Amino acid sequence: MIIEPCDKIDIARILIERIDGVVAQARVSTLALANAVLERWASDAPEKGEGRCQIQIIFEDGLQYRSHIGLTRSQKRISLSKHLRQQLDGMTSPQPAGRKKKNDSGGIISITQPALSLSVEAMLTRYDI
Repeated sequence: MIIEPCDKIDIARILIERIDGVVAQARVSTLALANAVLERWASDAPEKGEGRCQIQIIFEDGLQYRSHIGLTRSQKRISLSKHLRQQLDGMTSPQPAGRKKKNDSGGIISITQPALSLSVEAMLTRYDI
Protein backbone atom coordinates (compact mmCIF):
# COMPACT_ATOMS: atom_id res chain seq x y z
CA MET A 1 0.00 0.00 0.00
CA ILE A 2 1.45 3.36 -1.04
CA ILE A 3 0.49 6.37 1.03
CA GLU A 4 0.46 9.57 -0.96
CA PRO A 5 1.76 12.62 0.83
CA CYS A 6 -1.04 15.12 1.35
CA ASP A 7 -0.80 18.86 1.26
CA LYS A 8 -0.32 20.37 4.68
CA ILE A 9 -2.98 22.62 6.13
CA ASP A 10 -1.89 26.25 5.81
CA ILE A 11 -1.94 29.03 8.36
CA ALA A 12 -4.88 31.42 7.99
CA ARG A 13 -3.45 34.06 10.35
CA ILE A 14 -1.05 34.61 13.22
CA LEU A 15 -1.90 37.05 16.00
CA ILE A 16 0.99 38.33 18.11
CA GLU A 17 0.63 40.55 21.16
CA ARG A 18 3.18 41.93 23.59
CA ILE A 19 2.24 41.00 27.16
CA ASP A 20 5.16 42.59 28.98
CA GLY A 21 3.77 46.09 29.45
CA VAL A 22 4.57 47.30 25.93
CA VAL A 23 1.45 47.89 23.85
CA ALA A 24 1.97 46.22 20.48
CA GLN A 25 -0.08 43.86 18.34
CA ALA A 26 0.42 42.33 14.91
CA ARG A 27 -1.67 40.21 12.59
CA VAL A 28 0.22 38.42 9.84
CA SER A 29 -0.43 35.49 7.51
CA THR A 30 2.92 33.67 7.38
CA LEU A 31 5.60 32.42 9.73
CA ALA A 32 8.20 34.52 7.87
CA LEU A 33 6.25 37.71 8.57
CA ALA A 34 5.76 36.67 12.21
CA ASN A 35 9.53 36.13 12.52
CA ALA A 36 10.14 39.63 11.15
CA VAL A 37 7.73 41.17 13.69
CA LEU A 38 9.29 39.23 16.58
CA GLU A 39 12.83 40.17 15.51
CA ARG A 40 11.84 43.85 15.37
CA TRP A 41 10.22 43.61 18.81
CA ALA A 42 13.26 41.77 20.24
CA SER A 43 15.35 44.85 19.51
CA ASP A 44 13.04 46.76 21.91
CA ALA A 45 13.25 44.10 24.66
CA PRO A 46 14.63 45.16 28.05
CA GLU A 47 18.43 45.24 28.35
CA LYS A 48 18.16 42.72 31.18
CA GLY A 49 15.51 40.04 31.20
CA GLU A 50 13.14 39.46 28.35
CA GLY A 51 10.05 40.74 26.63
CA ARG A 52 7.04 38.41 26.45
CA CYS A 53 4.62 37.84 23.59
CA GLN A 54 1.46 35.83 23.26
CA ILE A 55 1.14 33.93 19.97
CA GLN A 56 -2.08 32.60 18.44
CA ILE A 57 -1.90 30.66 15.18
CA ILE A 58 -5.16 29.92 13.42
CA PHE A 59 -5.06 27.32 10.66
CA GLU A 60 -7.39 27.19 7.67
CA ASP A 61 -9.38 24.29 9.15
CA GLY A 62 -10.01 26.16 12.43
CA LEU A 63 -7.33 24.57 14.59
CA GLN A 64 -5.87 27.14 16.98
CA TYR A 65 -2.48 27.00 18.67
CA ARG A 66 -1.72 29.41 21.51
CA SER A 67 1.56 29.89 23.29
CA HIS A 68 4.03 32.44 24.64
CA ILE A 69 7.51 33.33 23.48
CA GLY A 70 10.21 35.28 25.25
CA LEU A 71 12.27 37.90 23.42
CA THR A 72 15.75 39.03 24.38
CA ARG A 73 17.63 41.95 22.91
CA SER A 74 20.52 39.68 21.93
CA GLN A 75 18.34 37.60 19.58
CA LYS A 76 19.24 38.28 15.96
CA ARG A 77 17.20 35.59 14.21
CA ILE A 78 13.92 34.20 15.48
CA SER A 79 12.22 31.14 14.04
CA LEU A 80 8.67 30.80 15.30
CA SER A 81 8.42 27.49 13.44
CA LYS A 82 11.43 26.11 15.33
CA HIS A 83 10.05 27.44 18.62
CA LEU A 84 6.68 25.75 18.02
CA ARG A 85 8.25 22.45 17.01
CA GLN A 86 10.40 22.49 20.17
CA GLN A 87 7.35 23.20 22.31
CA LEU A 88 5.36 20.42 20.65
CA ASP A 89 8.29 18.03 20.93
CA GLY A 90 8.58 18.94 24.61
CA MET A 91 4.95 17.93 25.10
CA THR A 92 5.69 14.39 23.91
CA SER A 93 9.23 13.84 25.24
CA PRO A 94 9.46 12.46 28.77
CA GLN A 95 11.75 14.59 30.92
CA PRO A 96 14.22 12.97 33.32
CA ALA A 97 13.43 13.68 36.97
CA GLY A 98 15.05 16.86 38.23
CA ARG A 99 15.85 18.26 34.75
CA LYS A 100 14.19 21.22 33.13
CA LYS A 101 13.42 21.36 29.46
CA LYS A 102 16.23 23.14 27.63
CA ASN A 103 13.91 25.43 25.69
CA ASP A 104 11.12 25.94 28.21
CA SER A 105 9.25 29.09 27.23
CA GLY A 106 7.41 29.23 30.53
CA GLY A 107 4.22 29.77 28.57
CA ILE A 108 0.93 27.99 28.42
CA ILE A 109 0.45 25.86 25.34
CA SER A 110 -3.11 25.41 24.18
CA ILE A 111 -4.31 23.58 21.09
CA THR A 112 -8.01 23.80 20.32
CA GLN A 113 -10.23 22.59 17.55
CA PRO A 114 -13.95 21.98 17.95
CA ALA A 115 -14.37 18.52 16.41
CA LEU A 116 -10.99 16.81 16.29
CA SER A 117 -8.36 15.77 18.80
CA LEU A 118 -4.87 15.28 17.35
CA SER A 119 -1.67 13.90 18.75
CA VAL A 120 1.35 16.15 18.59
CA GLU A 121 2.93 13.88 15.95
CA ALA A 122 -0.21 14.10 13.81
CA MET A 123 -0.23 17.88 14.16
CA LEU A 124 3.38 18.18 13.01
CA THR A 125 2.64 15.94 10.04
CA ARG A 126 -0.65 17.53 9.05
CA TYR A 127 -0.08 21.26 9.61
CA ASP A 128 2.35 23.62 7.92
CA ILE A 129 4.53 24.63 10.87
